[in-house]
Amino acid sequence: MSKAGRKRIGLIGFGQIGSFLYQQISAHPEYGLEIAFVHEAIRERVAELPRQILLERMDDFSDFDVDVVAEVAHPDAVKQYGPLVLERTDFFMLSVTALADPDLERRLYDLSSQRGRRLFIAHGATVGLDGIQDGKETWEKVTITMKKHPRNIDFRCARSRWNPEALDRETVLYDGPTRGICPLYPKNVNSHATLALAGIGLDRTRSILIADPKLEESIIEIEAEGAGNRIHIVRSNPIKGVSGKLTLLSVLGSLRKVQQGGSGLQIL
Repeated sequence: MSKAGRKRIGLIGFGQIGSFLYQQISAHPEYGLEIAFVHEAIRERVAELPRQILLERMDDFSDFDVDVVAEVAHPDAVKQYGPLVLERTDFFMLSVTALADPDLERRLYDLSSQRGRRLFIAHGATVGLDGIQDGKETWEKVTITMKKHPRNIDFRCARSRWNPEALDRETVLYDGPTRGICPLYPKNVNSHATLALAGIGLDRTRSILIADPKLEESIIEIEAEGAGNRIHIVRSNPIKGVSGKLTLLSVLGSLRKVQQGGSGLQIL
């Protein structure tokens, strides 16, 4: 905690989301947050940042008097740094697809419990999350369908057989358990993983990813059924790159909620 009583946030990653968080937190001290450090492997991205907040080695992050470390980079960063962070402080993760690895999932949960740390998961503008979470003992099936233009799907990080340039019509890229889609499209389906973790789990939740070159927005559809109850929600929003504006705002909103108490896993 800073002398001004603000939570000190360390950022892992300075891409679209990381730079947005940095700008917003720096411009709005009333949020009760301040940047402790930024760790970014691509040095060109942070060339204009103050040198005193740049962290080269994550092993040294404790030197920056940080309250919460926020990962906004890639699932590999969760695997590489999540355990290290939870040994010392609270961890906020955006790349929820990393938890599709059951060994990593168990290790992070165990460390959070054993060390009395908080493991925060950003909801990432996942609509209907409260309803899915509240009714998780009721739902018999939950399906999340995402539709995007191929250019808004990060095929560079994807482990799939599809050639994005050949996708000239609506194409189903994946249809199956959420745990299976996470390693295939790790930067695109964090909302799928979050919904599954809040509800009936990564193995029972069904994920569908559709590429459609006619789309100019991102469409997410959530359906849940069980015990005579049904939820059907559709969200559509403009998108730039992989993440839409709603996602940027929701991640910022989630990070502001780390002021709240509690321990263990928390979906914000």
